[in-house]
Amino acid sequence: MIRLLFCLLFLSPGLGYRITQNEASLYNKDDNVVMLDSESLPSTLSLKPESKLVQFLNSFCGDCQRFAPVFKSLSRDLYQWRRVLRIYAVDCAQERNVEICRQFNIRQTPTLRYFSSELAGKELGLGVDIPSQDPKVIVSTLADLVSKDKFESPGQPNFGFLQPNETLSSLFKHDGQAFVALVYQPKDSQIGRDSILSLLPYDQVAVRVFGDYQLLSHLGIQPSNRTVFMIDRTGKTEGLSGTEGYQASIGKFLESLNYKPVPPLPEPTQTDSSEFLDQQKQAIIAQVLKQPRKIYRADLEQAIDKLLHIELPKALFLQGDNFTALHSFLRVLSQLNPLNKNGKVLLLGLDKALAAFNETSGSEFAETVDAVEKPLAKVFKGKRYVGCVASKPFLRGFTCSLWSLFHYLTVEAGQSANQLPPGTVLSAIHGFVKYFFGCTDCSNHFQEMAKRRRMDLVKTHDEEILWLWAGHNEVNERLSGDATEDPQFPKIQFPSPESCASCRNNASEWQTGEVLRYLKSLYGKDNLSFYGLPTSQGYN
Repeated sequence: MIRLLFCLLFLSPGLGYRITQNEASLYNKDDNVVMLDSESLPSTLSLKPESKLVQFLNSFCGDCQRFAPVFKSLSRDLYQWRRVLRIYAVDCAQERNVEICRQFNIRQTPTLRYFSSELAGKELGLGVDIPSQDPKVIVSTLADLVSKDKFESPGQPNFGFLQPNETLSSLFKHDGQAFVALVYQPKDSQIGRDSILSLLPYDQVAVRVFGDYQLLSHLGIQPSNRTVFMIDRTGKTEGLSGTEGYQASIGKFLESLNYKPVPPLPEPTQTDSSEFLDQQKQAIIAQVLKQPRKIYRADLEQAIDKLLHIELPKALFLQGDNFTALHSFLRVLSQLNPLNKNGKVLLLGLDKALAAFNETSGSEFAETVDAVEKPLAKVFKGKRYVGCVASKPFLRGFTCSLWSLFHYLTVEAGQSANQLPPGTVLSAIHGFVKYFFGCTDCSNHFQEMAKRRRMDLVKTHDEEILWLWAGHNEVNERLSGDATEDPQFPKIQFPSPESCASCRNNASEWQTGEVLRYLKSLYGKDNLSFYGLPTSQGYN
């Protein structure tokens, strides 16, 4: 892998992680999910004795947000497996987690990975992908994976079949164990495995599986038509029919002796979303909803900041098509961005650095960004969304700021003194979305739309502006009423009649000439507002 020598001119050992603001989480411990980061994930995975399920997500991603209630319900149900399985999540949308998401080669979200307890303290690799969002498929896959692990700590199950050399004393491995349930598993069945998993809430019982009744003779158990045998420390045995189901039969037996399962996870506490909408956010929303509409430099700055420090460096390797896409996207940004003087120096420096190479890595690109940015006065000042402010956590924000930036770039491309060829901006956006955007569902939809709407046939700058506008409205129509829609900012067909009365005729048909005029005015430099930034001088 070629090293970006350019970055070595500037690197110093003290750069470290940049902690971003507003790190609300999709999950918490009430959901039986612990949030980890670049620092805590490796050490957690190296710990014994349990296996681990990790969800890698992007909190801005609509697909991750839609999956969150499903995963919460699933995780709460899997609380009964906590003796063998712990559940975690990592938010790849946070800058401090870019490195770990790159190391684990997270190319789409949500991604579920299983990590075996047997590998704890060893070379973990990338884990085992669980390529489904269907809870039944996830549970079935986890059951297969967990049952193949060998657990050695007291109180953990043994999924192996009963062996001829096992004795009564070897069956009882720890003091709290009152019974061993010996369950019969016919050939081509998983009933024994499933019984072990379903009875994990009972700390007092261990479950062992047998497939041959002759193996029970050395334990003093004679062949019979029973499918479940409960044996205590003294060797006393009681056969259960199992006609109600293995778990039900064993559970009824234990409860008759006043043995209870570990209580389920308490109901989650309800969070008050009003705390999210503080007075400052309310003031911003009131300003943003005023007519005529404005585009806010703070949002464009946030988009570029997160692109450079989070989205683009996530790729493990940058070579071939994705390196070309990276360079093309940065070239457009370097020529058309609305940043201050130092911001323009930063982007031009990155463009120049990449021009000397044809491949690199995500980590080297991140080092180069830090190296070029370090000698400059602070480039990104606002650190908050304004026009893309949300009334609830995880809504709008980064995805909204990207749309604003993309519209700005298509308008600016036709106005810039160094005009880029028509279609250049759309091509660069397409490359970014295809290879770098951290929301898989959004990326797939955009790529399909690019083919169907024939992005390749765009011939003028005006067509480029209108193509993106029509595409954005298609996305709004698809997501209208979705769980990711902010009630304060509904996904309408824009511009609204209030924003542009002349953009539709009496039959509510679009007047594309008027729409084009409106878009050029809305996303033009003269309409960019400094509202919400610490100082307007930052852009001189």
